[in-house]
Amino acid sequence: MDFKDYILFLVSAVDIVMCLIIFVHNPRSAVNVAFSLTALWAALWGFGLAMFRLSSDFSSQLFWNREFILTAALIGSSFLHFSFVFGKNDTLKLNWKKLFLIYCPNIIIFLTVITPGVLIKDILVRDWGNESILGWGYIYYGIYFTALWLWASINLLRKYKRGDQFLKTQIKYIYIGVGISIIFGATFNLVFILLGNYRYVWLGPYAMFGFIVATSYAIIKHQLLNIKVITTEIFAVSLSFVSFTELLRSKDTIEFVSRFSLFISTLIFAALLIHSVLREVKRREEMEVLTKKLRKTSKKLAAANKELERLDEAKSEFLSIASHQLRTPLTTVKGYTSMMLEGSFGKLSKIMRDGLQKVYISGERLISLVDDLLNISRIEAGRLEFNILPVDLAKIAEETVSDFQQKVKEKKIKLEFYPEPNLPPVATDPQKIKEVISNIIDNSVKYTMKGEIIVGLHQESRSIVFSCQDTGIGIDPEDLPRLFEKFVRGKGMMQVYTEGTGLGLYFARMVIENMGGRIWAESEGKNKGSKFSFSLPLADKGQAKKVG
Repeated sequence: MDFKDYILFLVSAVDIVMCLIIFVHNPRSAVNVAFSLTALWAALWGFGLAMFRLSSDFSSQLFWNREFILTAALIGSSFLHFSFVFGKNDTLKLNWKKLFLIYCPNIIIFLTVITPGVLIKDILVRDWGNESILGWGYIYYGIYFTALWLWASINLLRKYKRGDQFLKTQIKYIYIGVGISIIFGATFNLVFILLGNYRYVWLGPYAMFGFIVATSYAIIKHQLLNIKVITTEIFAVSLSFVSFTELLRSKDTIEFVSRFSLFISTLIFAALLIHSVLREVKRREEMEVLTKKLRKTSKKLAAANKELERLDEAKSEFLSIASHQLRTPLTTVKGYTSMMLEGSFGKLSKIMRDGLQKVYISGERLISLVDDLLNISRIEAGRLEFNILPVDLAKIAEETVSDFQQKVKEKKIKLEFYPEPNLPPVATDPQKIKEVISNIIDNSVKYTMKGEIIVGLHQESRSIVFSCQDTGIGIDPEDLPRLFEKFVRGKGMMQVYTEGTGLGLYFARMVIENMGGRIWAESEGKNKGSKFSFSLPLADKGQAKKVG
C-alpha cells in the first residue's frame, strides 16, 4: 500500500474522531449536528478514495468510485446546512422543508452516479494507479458542487457582517479552512479532473482535512474546554489512531473484519469516554455557578434578615411605647365611666346608663388588648420578667374557674374542675400563669354554645398537666399547627366572637415556653369540641427566684 493511501486512511480516521468530538460536546446543538455530518461525509470521501486506489477488480473500483462521488456531494449539502445554523444561537434549527431542499438533490446525484455513462464512463488502470473516465454529466456535477460551496460562503459572509467580534473571529477560522479546501480540493478534484488529469485526486481529502480542523476549532473555541477534556480527547484520538493503524496492517479478509470491528468499538468507546468527561465537567461548572448564586443569595438573605431584625425591634419598641401611651387614657376613661355608673356625679337616666355601660365594656376590652400588646412586646424584646416560685397550680386553677361561674350560668353551660389530689407544686409565675389559664377558659366559654367545659389537672412524670376540654365549635385539623401564632384565629371563630385578636393563645405559648413548659391543642374537627393543654415542670428549691 502506497504512503499516500496511509495518509488518506489517517485523515479519514481523524475526521471521524473530530465528528464524534464535536457531536458529543453538544448533541442538541444544530451547529454541532450539521458540522458532524460534514466531517462524517469528509471521512467517508477520503476512505472511498483510498479504497478506490487500492481496488484491483472492476466491480470494487466502480463501487468506491460511486461512493466518493456521492459523499463529496453530501459534504457540500452538509456545509450549506451548517452555514444556515451557525451563529451565536446553538439551538437554531431549520424546518424540514429547508432541510429537504438542501439534501434532496443528492437523490438525483445518487441516481446519476449509478447510471452508466452519466458521471462514470469507464475505469482504467494506469501505471500510476486507477483512473475514472468521466461521463458527460460530471460538468453539471461540478457546477452543482461549486454552487453549494458558494452559497454557504455567502451565508457565512452575511453573518460575519452582522455578527459581533467573537462571531467574526469564528467565521475567519472557517474561511481559512474553506480557502484551503477551495484552493487545493477544487483544483485537484474538480478542475484537474475536468481537464482530464486524475493523477492528483488523492490530494482533495488532505485539503478537506484543513477545513475540518479549522471549523472544529471555530466551534469549540467558545466552549472553554478544560485540560481534563482536552487530555481525554487526545487520548481518545490516539487510541483510535492506533486501532486504525492495526486495521491497515491486516493481511487477509478475516483479519481485516476482526480489526475493523475492533476499530469501530474503539471509536464508540472513545466517544462515550469523551461524553462522560464532558458531562462531569458540565456538572462541575453548573455546581460552581450554583454555588456562586447560593453565596450571593446567602449574603442577600443575611442582609435582609438583619433588616428584618431591626424592623422587628423597632416594631416591638413602637408597640411598647404605644401601649404605654394608650393605657393611661384608657384607664382614666374606665375609671370615670365606673364612677358615673356608680352615681358619683349624680343620677343617670336609663339611656345614659346603657350607653355608659357599653363604653365601660369597650374600655375593658381595649385595656385587655393593650395589656396583651404590652406583654408580647416585652417578651419579644426580652424585657418581661418572670417571678418563678413553687406554686400550687390547683389553687390558682380553682380560683380562675370560680371567676367564670357567673358567666357560664348566663350561657347555660357547665364548667367543672377535676384536679388530682395532693399534686406537688410547679415552678411558675403565679400572676402570669393565672392569665394563661384565664385566657384558655375564656376561649372555651366564648366558643361553647351548649354542653360543658371540664378543667383538669394531673401529674405526668416530672410535670403537672393542665387541660380544658369543651364541647364547643371545634377546630379544623389544618388550623391546629398555627393556632398559637400571633394574630391567628381558627376558621369560623370570627362568626362566633368578633372581638378576638388572636393574641391570647400566642401570649399563653410565650409564657409557658419561657417557664420551661409546653402548650398544645387537640380537636377532632368542626363541632366536635376542643381540648387545650399545657404542662409545667415540678418546682425545685433553686427555682424560687426572679429570672429575666
